[in-house]
Amino acid sequence: MPRGTRLKQAVVVVHGMGEQRPLDMLNRFIDAAIPGTTALDPDNDLPVYYSRPTLYSDSYESRSYLARQTSDYLQTEFYEYHWSHMMQGNKISDIWDTFQRILFTPVWRVPNGLRVVWVAFWALIFWILWLIAGGKIGLENLNASTLVSMIVGGGTFAGLMSWALTKFLPGKITASFVDVVRYLDTSPRSYAVRKNIRKGMVDFLENLHKDKRYDRIIVVAHSLGAFIAYDGISYLWTRMNQDHVLSSPDEEMDECKKNLDKKIVKALEDEAQLLLGDPERDPSKYQKLQRELWNAYREVGNPWLITDFVTAGTPMYMADKLLTNTEDEFRIRQERRDIASCPPLADLPGRKKKTFYSYRHKGGDVLYHAAPFAVVRWSNMWFPAHLGFFGDWFGGPLRRLFGAGIKDHALDKNDWKRFLPAWAHTLYFTYPDDEEAGSATKILHNFMELKPDGWLKKRKN
Repeated sequence: MPRGTRLKQAVVVVHGMGEQRPLDMLNRFIDAAIPGTTALDPDNDLPVYYSRPTLYSDSYESRSYLARQTSDYLQTEFYEYHWSHMMQGNKISDIWDTFQRILFTPVWRVPNGLRVVWVAFWALIFWILWLIAGGKIGLENLNASTLVSMIVGGGTFAGLMSWALTKFLPGKITASFVDVVRYLDTSPRSYAVRKNIRKGMVDFLENLHKDKRYDRIIVVAHSLGAFIAYDGISYLWTRMNQDHVLSSPDEEMDECKKNLDKKIVKALEDEAQLLLGDPERDPSKYQKLQRELWNAYREVGNPWLITDFVTAGTPMYMADKLLTNTEDEFRIRQERRDIASCPPLADLPGRKKKTFYSYRHKGGDVLYHAAPFAVVRWSNMWFPAHLGFFGDWFGGPLRRLFGAGIKDHALDKNDWKRFLPAWAHTLYFTYPDDEEAGSATKILHNFMELKPDGWLKKRKN
C-alpha cells in the first residue's frame, strides 16, 4: 500500500491521580492495548512498536510509541498526556470540605466504593470525640447538636480528621484523592492549576487535529484523567463544532447523500429519545448510529477526528458529590448544558424552530455546542467494590449521571487482585497476557477497536 494511502490512528492516554513520572502510564498501557504484544515481531524480528519524539507537547520528557500495522490493528501512534507536574502544592486539608460533605450524606447515597470507609470514619469520629471528652462523657450522653457543632465547627476537628485520614488510609490513596478534589475545586488556589491542565489537554488534542496525519483519534483515560479528558473533548468541541457542517450547500453534492445524512441524524435522535426514556436500554444501537454519523460528517470534509472515549476506574461515577453538593444541583447544570451528556440533551429551542441536536449554519446542519457525544462513543469499565470495600473504591458505572448512551462494563474476569481494597484501582492495564473474554485487557481491545473493520476509510483533509 502506498505510504500516503495507509490509514493511521492515534491513541491519547491520560493518566490518573497520584504523582506519576512521564511515560509511566504509557509504558504500562501499551502492552495491554496492543493484542499479542511481544518484544519482537516474530515475522521479521523488528520491534512491535518503537519510541520517537512527539511534536505535540512542549515537554522534553514526552515521547510517542508507533506500532506498525499488523493483521490485528492499523498503524497506531500512542501518546500520553502528562499533567501531574502541574498539580503541585497539594495538602491533605484540601480534602476536608468534600470529605465532610460525604460524611453527612445518608449511607444509601454514598458512592458504593466509599460506604465501608463512611461507616469506619463515623466509628472513628465517635471514638475521637470520646477521647476529646477525656472519657468523662459517655457516648450515650453525647447529643446530636454537640456532635454536629464539633464536626462542622471546624479547625481543630478538621485537623484531627486530616491526621486520621493519613493514619487510617495509605498515604498514596489519600494523596491521590486530594488530586481529584483539587482539580474539581473552584477556589482561587486551584483555579490556575485546573486552567493549565485543561488548556494543555485541549491544545494537545487540537494539535493532533491540525497536523492532519491521522484518520481517527481515540482518547483513553484512567481515574481522574477521565475528568481531564472529558473536559478536553468538551472544550475542543465548542471550538470546532461549527466546522462540522453536515449536508453541505454544494449544488454538486448528491441529493441521495443529503437525504441519507438527514436520515442518520433523525435515527440517532430517535434512538437517543428511547435511551432517555429507558435508562436500562442497551446502548449498542446508539453507538452504531454514532459511528454512522461520525462517518457522514467526515465524508463531507469535516475535521473532527475523535471517535471514542474510553474510561477506566474513574471517580466520575460520584461526580454529583465532587462537582456539586447534590444530585439535584448536578442535574440543573446538565439541563443548563454546562455538563455534556451521552446522549446529549436536546438543543435549547431557537426563535425560528425547535431543534434536537443541530441547527442550520452555512447552508447545512451543525451539531450544537453540548453535543460531542452525538459522534464520540463513550465506553467505561471498572472493578466493582464488592460489599462496598473489596475492589476499586474510585471507579463505577457512569450511565446514571452522564447518560444511557455510555457502554458500562463491570469487570469480573481477572484474578484475585481485583478484590484488593482501593489497590484494585491501579490494576486496569496490568494484565497484558490475559485476553480471556471479559478480562480488562479484552474489554479494552473491544472498546478501542484498533482494527476498525470496514467503517474507517481514508479521507481527504
